[in-house]
Order: sequence, then C-alpha cells, then structure tokens
Amino acid sequence: MALPRPDLNRRWSLANVVYLTYTLFLAGFFVVPNAVDLYKFYILMVFLPGLFLLPGTLKLCWSSPLWCSLIAYLCFMLLSSFWSKEFSLAILRRDVLYTVYIISFMLLMLYFFARNQQLPNTMACLIALVAVGAAIFSIVSFEPVTQLPNLTEARLSGVGALDTVNESAFVYGIFGVIALDYVRRNWGHGLAYLYAIGFGIIVLFVILTQSNTGLLALSSACALLFLFHAKRNSRALYIGLPLGLAAFLYLTWSLGLLNGTTDIGFTMRKPIWDHAIKLWQSAPVFGLGYQTTPGVVEMKNGVNINYAHSLFLSTLRDGGLVGFFLLLSMYGLALRAGLKMALKKSDPLYLCLFIFGFIVVLVSMDQILTRPRELWLVLWLPLACLIADELGLIKVNSPKAPSG
Repeated sequence: MALPRPDLNRRWSLANVVYLTYTLFLAGFFVVPNAVDLYKFYILMVFLPGLFLLPGTLKLCWSSPLWCSLIAYLCFMLLSSFWSKEFSLAILRRDVLYTVYIISFMLLMLYFFARNQQLPNTMACLIALVAVGAAIFSIVSFEPVTQLPNLTEARLSGVGALDTVNESAFVYGIFGVIALDYVRRNWGHGLAYLYAIGFGIIVLFVILTQSNTGLLALSSACALLFLFHAKRNSRALYIGLPLGLAAFLYLTWSLGLLNGTTDIGFTMRKPIWDHAIKLWQSAPVFGLGYQTTPGVVEMKNGVNINYAHSLFLSTLRDGGLVGFFLLLSMYGLALRAGLKMALKKSDPLYLCLFIFGFIVVLVSMDQILTRPRELWLVLWLPLACLIADELGLIKVNSPKAPSG
C-alpha cells in the first residue's frame, strides 16, 4: 500500500510533517492513555503548524452548503451561551477554543483531500491496522474472555484515550467499517485477507463491550456498505441483506418487540429524554443556552445522570427550535451529499461512516464541543469527508475487484 505524499519534491515539507502528525494524532486514540495528553499533542503538533496550510482551504469551503450549515449551527450554539442562566466568559472562551480546534481538524482533512484524494484513504487504512492491534491487545488482556462462551457482566474497554466502554465501541467500531470497506474494494489481494481478519477482531471487540449502540451502529453501517454496492454487483446483496437483517433484529430485540422485555439501556434513557424535553419546554424557541446546567435525573438504582443521551435533544434543550432546525439542516445536507456519493459514484464509505455516527449521536451524546473524544472520529471526520466530496475533491474511484 503506497503512501502518497502531498509534496513529492520535498520529503520533510510542512504539508508532509502535518500529515504525519495528524495521522499520529488519530492513531493516538488507540495508544495514548488519556485524552489530555492527546489534546496537548493535537495543539502543539497538528493545530499550530497546520494553521499555515489552511487559508486557501478555508476560502474554498464557503462554496459548500454543508460547511456553511455546520458553521451556522456551531455559531448559534456558541451565541446561545450569552442567555444561559449562569453565563461564564471563561467557559465561553473554552468552548470557542474547542470549536476552533474542531474546525481546524476538519479543514486539515479537506486540505489533504485537495492535495491528493488518496491521502485520507491511506491514513484511514493505516489507522485501521492500529485499531486492530489495539483490539487484539485489549481482548487478550480482558480477563473474562477466558470464561467464554459464558458471557459475564464485565464489559471490555479498549486501550487508548477512551473513558467508557461505549466510547471504545464507537471508536474501534468505526474503523471496523473502514477495514470492511478495504476488503470490499480489494478482495482477492493479499492485504484484503489481513483486513478481513482485522474486521472480525473488531467485531468481537465491540461484542465484548456489550454496547448496544456500538453493535447497532456497526451492523447498520456494514450492511449499507454492501447494499449500496449492490447496484454495481448484485452479489453484494448476499452480504448486505443478512447484515441488514441482523441489525434490524438486534434493534427490535433491544426495544423488546421480540421478547417482550426492553433492553435496560433503552429503559434507562426514557426518563433522561423526558427530562431533556421538559427543560426544552421552558425555553422552546431559543433554548436555555449552551452553558445551561442540564439538571439531574435520579434513576431507580440511585444513579444520577445529567446527560441528554441524544445530540438532538441536547440541542433542543440548549438552542431551542432554532438550534434544532439548524442541526437538522446540517444533517439533511450531509445525508444528501452522502447519498449522492453512494449512488452516483458507487462509493458508500463516507455515507456509512456518517450513518454510524448518526446512530451514536442520536442515542448516546450530549454537547459536542469537547476536547478529543469519540466525536472527533464518529462525527467530525465523516462530515469533513462529505464536505470534501461536495467541494469536488473526491473523484470516482471504483473498487479494484468485485465484492461478494
């Protein structure tokens, strides 16, 4: 797998160095033991040198409706801080910095697409191998794995800058989708078999996390990879349909439609969602503001939760109907860009990554302006790739071999 360089004449050009540090930053999600160190690495080694590469890319972005809708949403949510009940200039400054870092993260990905559209693909494939290696280490180190096939209540949490088992499932899972896409594109080539084994390892990893959202997102995204490819090769249906059926059955089982017992994860979310809606109803148009303390929901088991568990409900709570419709506009434009790419260019990967992230933010997220957490990979990265296609930076690139 050759590594295209953004500057073929100067090996250690600024563009090449930033490409390397950007790749190391993403790989750091599976290696660096805490998010604070990863955050510092991004600022010093990616953000600061990357600023010199961004002016032209930023100018180009304003021709993308998706980019404009994203900026409108972020700006409004930051603006809503001013009508928060307990406004803090220090918190606003922090959130603005987070926003600047996230925007620079996306702009750099667009810059790499503009230099050579294969650069992001190479980066993603390399990091997928890092994810597989980290998954192997995590599984081998997971003590209850020796008790299989008898499942235990213990849940696997992967190594890296991840605080919870759900974060692990999301970050490892999205690179499982990337690994499967590599297999789909290159079946018959030697490395494809390595990625196929890696995909199986990541699937096992996500199963051991016992994350309902992670399993649903992974199975849905993988099913769509092949269902969208069926237009070019009908044999893809033999893979896509069973995966899609598995995702559907898992969802209906979790909702209690098959066994009459709703999964505890969904049961616990209902009072949380009800609480978020009640907060929104107290300020329906403009919301309570981005710095609003969400409030606490006391669960039956004594656990207190102040987390909306849905980006859409947290946006309603903080930004009201205005923020909610700005978010819907952004997601609508992203879905349009992804469908266009999948149907007209027969390249469904970025749409599938977007769907993966959509499932995550729909039932597992709150506010999204954070230092490096899973959202950098499951939300901002797919959005950047879809913006790149909207800007015409991604050309048709057919699979080397038929899938199925």
